[in-house]
Parts: sequence; structure tokens; C-alpha cells
Amino acid sequence: MATLLERLSAERAERREAARTAALDRLHRALLELLPSGSEVWVFGSILRPGRFREDSDVDVAVASLPPGISEAWLQFQLALRMDRGVDVLNLHETGLRSRIEREGEKWTL
Repeated sequence: MATLLERLSAERAERREAARTAALDRLHRALLELLPSGSEVWVFGSILRPGRFREDSDVDVAVASLPPGISEAWLQFQLALRMDRGVDVLNLHETGLRSRIEREGEKWTL
């Protein structure tokens, strides 16, 4: 039989995982709304790791390219509005994290 502390810890883990999967779904829908079909986006960080995504976690996204008229700052702002949490948007080709993002992240083609 689980102790109270073990039950509370398990419940917290379940809530975090539900929040993580909901945030992934929300991110996908927002990206589909904001970027043209065929856009390549890399998602990385705690949102991909069960047990690591928390209520105060931000969402990390890298873009291979953006269409004319859309800047990283604009996309970051729009995603943060739709996600109701902090979002970091990086240019995949300009960040020193590129190899890590490509190794550990998920590539989404919208």
C-alpha cells in the first residue's frame, strides 16, 4: 500500500504529464495557425520529457526558416499568447544549440 507521500507524488506526476501533453497539442495547433503548411519546426526541452515539464516551464521552439513578414520575435509573442506561458523561439541556423536541438528535439513539419 502506497504512503500518502507516494500517492501525492504520483498525483503530481500525473498532473504534470497531462499538462505536458496538453501543451504539446496546444503548441501544434498554434503553429498550424501561425505558419504556412510545410514549415519545419523543432520542438525541444522539457516539453518533450515526461516528468520534467512543470507549471512554470517555458516552451522551446527552433525554426529552420520563416516566411517573409514573420519574425522570430513576432512568432514568440504570438505563441506565448496562445500558450499562456513563456516561449523561446530560436533560429536553428543561428543558434549554438543546433546540434543538440537536432539530436534531442522533435522535428515537426506542419
